[in-house]
Amino acid sequence: MLTKKSKDKNSLKSLLSSRQLHGVIATALLLICLLGISAAFVLRVYISTESSCYEQLVSETEGAVNALESNLRSDRMTLRVIAGLIGSASDIDSLEVGGYLSNYDVNSLITQIGILLPEDELMSSKSRRGIQHGELSFEEESHRGEHISSLQPSGANPNAMVIRNYVPVRQDGLCIGMLYSAASPSNIAKAWLPDLYGKQSRCYVVDRKTGEVIINSTSDELSVINELSFIQTNATYTKVDAVCNILDGKKGYSVFKTDRLSENHYMCYLPFSIEDWEIVVIVPESAVFSEVTPVRKSIYTLIVAVVTIIIAYVLWLVRELRSSIMETEQKANTDVLTGLQNRNRYEMFLNKLGGSCKGLACIYIDANGLHELNNSKGHFAGDQMLRFIADTLKVQFSGENIFRIGGDEFVVFQSGKKADEVNKALSNFVEALSRNDYHAAVGTSFFEEGMSADELIGSAEKKMYEAKKQYYESIGKTMRV
Repeated sequence: MLTKKSKDKNSLKSLLSSRQLHGVIATALLLICLLGISAAFVLRVYISTESSCYEQLVSETEGAVNALESNLRSDRMTLRVIAGLIGSASDIDSLEVGGYLSNYDVNSLITQIGILLPEDELMSSKSRRGIQHGELSFEEESHRGEHISSLQPSGANPNAMVIRNYVPVRQDGLCIGMLYSAASPSNIAKAWLPDLYGKQSRCYVVDRKTGEVIINSTSDELSVINELSFIQTNATYTKVDAVCNILDGKKGYSVFKTDRLSENHYMCYLPFSIEDWEIVVIVPESAVFSEVTPVRKSIYTLIVAVVTIIIAYVLWLVRELRSSIMETEQKANTDVLTGLQNRNRYEMFLNKLGGSCKGLACIYIDANGLHELNNSKGHFAGDQMLRFIADTLKVQFSGENIFRIGGDEFVVFQSGKKADEVNKALSNFVEALSRNDYHAAVGTSFFEEGMSADELIGSAEKKMYEAKKQYYESIGKTMRV
């Protein structure tokens, strides 16, 4: 008589017929697919929106570079025109030249102009003065031709620094002065750098040769880019990498925190083309992702759940596939009898060499008397001989490059070993075989300049056959071919 519990089990089994079970499985799969599609759609929207924020950050940074470069080039064009007029004047100290300098007016914040003379003097529209030692050098500036300087003393105030845009003044093919416009870094930032992200950004222009911050859009006193407050928040973005990329003139971005604020900051850096400068724009995360912040909070949970499921499955699948692949590869490339690498692995090794065998030594080995041993004592004895040879090779020639390439043929490659070391190991190998009443013909070849891999192996194989011939002659038998 069936108990109540067994009746319930039988009822459940009857309910879950094969067709119903298939339906449950199909429904579960459908739900998983729907969840995956939903998560993929949400993730796609999120990534797309986030990507647009990154692109906007890069675009804003490019805009700042273009604005500054455009104004510097425009200023240089103006200076070229003035330099041409000064060069055509009869006397650089004439009122005419003074008038040219007086008429220079690019921007209300950038109106300084002067000429650096060969006598290391500075000439303005109103005066001329000598340069203090180490302040400026006509020889150095004229040697660079048209260029924009890093921070230089203003002259009037030793503590004030300016950036000068230099253009040579030529007369009869000779440089008679370096015409320049000069402006403080703060004035350049105010006049020519755009306001990014509603003035929520910090913008620095870095001289890549020194790491010096030469233009700063903020009131902080950052003098070199390496002094930037950078608290790492992600293993991908480090301060060392960011600073190195900036000084190397690369394009990229980084994420970090500062010691003053807990909010993440995004840093985008781009090189200038007009000078060895790099612009660095730093924006708070709230400003960069202002468009996606509301969306972020609502989809985090779903993304995490979907990604966790996918990652778990993928990791399991990868582990299973990797295990299967490794097992298959191991079987395909390993000699079953000896455990050595087989002919297939030998061919792969040669392909990897690509014909180059610099620093290699090749040892070609053929077991003597294997055929006779098989005939007299059976194949088991022959197998024992081959396994002993293989094990001895492993002991004497440690490493991976030991191959069984045929029935009784073995090849060993040694890299970076001296001839004495190889010969000593080979002597130990032959002695170990002799103690067990085994014999092998051995040929050794060492790399010589200009030798190819085929020649190296061919030389070792030839010596092996010579040794094999001598062995059979010594025992009064004919060598099997």
